[in-house]
Amino acid sequence: MVRVTIDQLTRIEGHYRIDTEVNEAGVITEARSMGLMPRGFERFLEKQDPRDAALLTQRICGVCPTSHSIAAAEALDQLFGVEASVPKDALVMRNIHQSLNMMTSHLTHVYVLWAPDLVNPAYRKLLGKYGGLGTSVWKELLKRYAPISYRIEGVDIPPGEAYIRAIREKRRLHEAISLMGAKMPHSVMAHVGGVTYGATLADLGQLAAYYWKTMDFVEKYTLGGLSPELWLENTYLARSSQKALAFVLERLQEITEASLISNDFSYEAGWGDLPLFAAFGSELLGEETLALPLSLKFDRTGGYGEPEKIGFLSYGAYYKPELGDGYEPESPHGARVFPSGFLNGKFEFEAFDYTKILESNTHTFYVDSEANRKPFEGSTEPEPDPSKINFDALQAPYSWIKAPSYGGLPCEVGPLSRLLIQGEPLISGLLEFFREKGYPAPNNYLRMLARFQETLILGALFFKWISEDLDPKGKFAVPTNLSMAKNSEGMGLWEAPRGALGHWIKTGSDSKVTLYQAVVASTWNLAPKNATGIPGPVEQALLGTKISAAENALGIDYTNPLGILHTVRAYDPCLACAIHAVDRTGKHKEWKKVI
Repeated sequence: MVRVTIDQLTRIEGHYRIDTEVNEAGVITEARSMGLMPRGFERFLEKQDPRDAALLTQRICGVCPTSHSIAAAEALDQLFGVEASVPKDALVMRNIHQSLNMMTSHLTHVYVLWAPDLVNPAYRKLLGKYGGLGTSVWKELLKRYAPISYRIEGVDIPPGEAYIRAIREKRRLHEAISLMGAKMPHSVMAHVGGVTYGATLADLGQLAAYYWKTMDFVEKYTLGGLSPELWLENTYLARSSQKALAFVLERLQEITEASLISNDFSYEAGWGDLPLFAAFGSELLGEETLALPLSLKFDRTGGYGEPEKIGFLSYGAYYKPELGDGYEPESPHGARVFPSGFLNGKFEFEAFDYTKILESNTHTFYVDSEANRKPFEGSTEPEPDPSKINFDALQAPYSWIKAPSYGGLPCEVGPLSRLLIQGEPLISGLLEFFREKGYPAPNNYLRMLARFQETLILGALFFKWISEDLDPKGKFAVPTNLSMAKNSEGMGLWEAPRGALGHWIKTGSDSKVTLYQAVVASTWNLAPKNATGIPGPVEQALLGTKISAAENALGIDYTNPLGILHTVRAYDPCLACAIHAVDRTGKHKEWKKVI
């Protein structure tokens, strides 16, 4: 048995450690997900004016601040008792704001955080075994996805074309957010009762211009010359999952047949980033279906060996403009564009019930007398004795990340869960295809493809919201005053790019905050074991994973654990959301309750 620890895991947001035990066959048999910094942000909000929450909680994370601002605004809407009267156009503005941030986050993850692993030197060696075809694929990967300041065997590699273009698109989308929210990150748009700014006709024209420029990037580079409208018409809007899957396979077959002769896997030959990943990332699609001689086998990794110990959860997101003013804070199934819901490990659907959400501290460095707590009774009390904080321990406690559960089960959250719960034809069809053929389902391949697909879906929804649903002359807020929040409580259920995000708030007789709790996406995905000892989603996904490239195709290399890197990064970890820093210096007396 070999212990393999990655500390710190890079190309994610925050400070994170993965500790694993690997057997002689190169298979992970034990995994511990470790957040390395204490949580405390909620404690900053105690005794504060609750209206500040929509601004302050954005500082939890600079990657997805918009999600926190809207979740906080929802909690405040209910706290102030105005959730049923928030104007329709304010809700559409929140939709626009969130969709821009989610597309930005997805593009950043796919191209800047995850794709650079495709140019790991192990893949040069692996692909080189397949002659001219493999060499051509390697050169294409290197040309597209090499990160900044990258070297292989002492040779400087120029930054990848796709990598650089994605950063430019991120900037463009940030400009679009700033047009409405004054800046990005940490916009100032979401607020109790609505939004602080309503888009003008000129703003809508500018937003449309940003949209079309980004769609140019998507058509030429992401899809390889296929229009986003045609792709979505035959996948997202397909009449069945079978038709969606058939369309993608036919498209891949068409460009594959030509390229197997020419060894041309360029954008000009139709190999956009999505088709390239779809064909060469999957053994089932690439080797077994398209008859390619090689694949990177991402569909063999990141599955859950014990389906009875995992679930898939979505709180639901994006308000339906046709429903008019107001919304239901409980987010019942069907009330939002991306519906709420729960799937068990057998992918059987259940309607979402927010009362089933619990958090456990049994395996964390927090002092808590209760095995499980509901968010409205949440506790964030760090262990005061430094000698009891040991990251090298092989048993509890071992992490600063809490362990949420839904009905007692850890849950994967994020694009894959959202698309499966809404029955999106392509992702649902691929899931069934993998299950029928005996592959892990879900897997890392499907997680990444879901992020691609959701980005395309959001682009179409964004354009509908700015071109059809928003009235620049509409109403964008309802009046509120602090007295309306006296002795009250509120809950905001939303979806961040990485998954289910909830904010809970309570106030006292002076209308000031007495409790604030946030249960965030990376807390769900990166959780340690819960109160009953069930590992969190990332921990479960690592169990049974082969540690080295392409299922140990080149042998076992403990110094280059790509199986760990691919699996963990497929969840797009964001530790700033899951954990927060505290002050031990004593310089900030106002933070004393945190420590």
